[in-house]
Amino acid sequence: METPSAASRTSPSEPSRDRAAEPTSAPAEALGGAHASDRQGLALMVGSAASFALMAAIVKRWLPHTPTQAVVLSRGLLLCLVFTLSARARGVPLLGRRRALLFTRGCLGYVALSCYFWSVQHLPLGDAVLLQYTHPIFVALLAPWLLGERNSRAHWWIVFVAFLGVGLVVGPSGELRVETLIALTGAMCSGLAYIAIRHISSSEHPLTIMVWFPLVTIPGSLVGVLIAGEAALPRDLGDVAAHVAVALVGLVGQVTLTVGLARVDAARGTAATMTGPAFGALLGLMLFGTIPTWTTLAGMCVVGGAAVALAKGRRAPPSTVRL
Repeated sequence: METPSAASRTSPSEPSRDRAAEPTSAPAEALGGAHASDRQGLALMVGSAASFALMAAIVKRWLPHTPTQAVVLSRGLLLCLVFTLSARARGVPLLGRRRALLFTRGCLGYVALSCYFWSVQHLPLGDAVLLQYTHPIFVALLAPWLLGERNSRAHWWIVFVAFLGVGLVVGPSGELRVETLIALTGAMCSGLAYIAIRHISSSEHPLTIMVWFPLVTIPGSLVGVLIAGEAALPRDLGDVAAHVAVALVGLVGQVTLTVGLARVDAARGTAATMTGPAFGALLGLMLFGTIPTWTTLAGMCVVGGAAVALAKGRRAPPSTVRL
């Protein structure tokens, strides 16, 4: 805002020098800022992947028999409280401008989270996390149509190879088990939710987006808890601590995810989260002694390599909305 007024006060003897400097200095500064924001966005997305893998490990290790909706409800209540208080303290509007999209993002997130927790309880941790982190494939497939993030022909070949990698994780026989189908459904909804975040992050404050997600999960999960009855109640203080830990780790993951997607385009940002399966495999080995099968390892390498290739694509301009 200060540059134009300063330029207007330049003395008549200096106009040629200032005009010559402007075309090179301003774009260079903007380019450097865009690259810094891009790197920060990718780092934040890796942080979100680590957080969500740890969240899954907590659910599987300490809440294996707890009804899925009970975990979704406790997480939703705690996160909604934290985000609402933070938004009010900063004067951020809770309702936002694009409420239909905010509600849609919340619904997609609710389905994705429910499928993720359920698959974690019924599949090996590494497999569940890996299947969840196939969402960059769905983002890469759908973002060009929904966000106008145009990609080259090579992009589509990479997406095809990534789907072959998913096939290795599912199993060479091609049998699609219920557990696997639910995990992939959660991954697809996650991808759609991330596209929605990217779409609305240019006009909505990150806190507004983060408030809506846990808020929308509360009604559906509450119905599930009422149906489950006493089984949904914590058995001891250990269960209570695990519920709180899931919420706190989810808080970190949600913040890094939302802010990260405001700084980097959807396809590259979600591709960076393909570090999640590595975190999941490591946690599975540490907490459960689970050694991945050769098909899972092969699928992980193929999907991870495809995600890295997708991450090298075109950079989209970052959102102007910040925390």
